[in-house]
Amino acid sequence: MAGGILAAAGFTGVSFAGVNEPVCYGPDADVAYDVVRGLRSSKDLLAAMDAAQAEEALGRLRATLAAHQTGGGVLFGARAWIIAARRP
Repeated sequence: MAGGILAAAGFTGVSFAGVNEPVCYGPDADVAYDVVRGLRSSKDLLAAMDAAQAEEALGRLRATLAAHQTGGGVLFGARAWIIAARRP
């Protein structure tokens, strides 16, 4: 789909490169917890919950971050596409 859109816009040489690299949220689960809690999307989700729901969600967040703790930090898998094209 993206290739067709770029071609229709006059781009040539459209190429796609998949990237599969981990994302680090911090050196340990405590730092990662603070980072994730500080994200706007996290704040918005928590604001929509009552106190008990928010407490439960934050407990699950802490457990999930701890489960992703490695020697290189708190890592989660991530994927993306890099799209390159030329405009003649």
